Amino acid sequence: MASQGATSSKTSLERVSLLHDQINVVVLSIIFLMSMVGLILGEDSPMHVAVIAVTILYLVVDVLWVVLQPRICKTPMAIIGHHVVLLIFIMDTLEHASHRVNASRALLVEVNTVLLTLRRLLGRPAWCELGFYATWVLIRLVWFPMLGAALLASTFGLQSPLKALPPPLSAVVFEVQPPAVRSYASLAFAAVVLLQFYWTIALGKSTTRPEGKKS
Repeated sequence: MASQGATSSKTSLERVSLLHDQINVVVLSIIFLMSMVGLILGEDSPMHVAVIAVTILYLVVDVLWVVLQPRICKTPMAIIGHHVVLLIFIMDTLEHASHRVNASRALLVEVNTVLLTLRRLLGRPAWCELGFYATWVLIRLVWFPMLGAALLASTFGLQSPLKALPPPLSAVVFEVQPPAVRSYASLAFAAVVLLQFYWTIALGKSTTRPEGKKS
């Protein structure tokens, strides 16, 4: 009887975990598409407001879900911490309308999160692996540091030094619209950027680990 109860509990947990993954794929896909549309429409697009609203709702609900059922994911504390830091970053976009585009810029990363989840659910098909690694490099390791630099430059008045960088670095620098980004927001996003490199190292170790030792 105890064995049957344990099996039933495990099956129930697996179902909830699968549901969590499926909801993440749908919601994060929507957030990514809304972010793309907002950026295409321009910095003043009202779509950025919708992106922020949907994202805040998602982050709050997901934090509560993981707090209540931490076993649905492998690293519950990392997920909660990430969500809280992202919420801190988003607070600045609520205060300044000209900064709302920054939320959409940052949330382009959700296409990679969707591919990360799909590769686990689908057994790592080739198209998913290719898309996952390509977006990981382009967004997490290239785009995020660029955005982080722009936010920090806005906070600490360093736009001019950034513009003075030699090519090709000067070609990838963009300016955040005034007023200055709040320090709590730019520093929170800087922490997110550093986290990407930590995750990249962890990903590299898991990729090079012998097949039998992979989790």
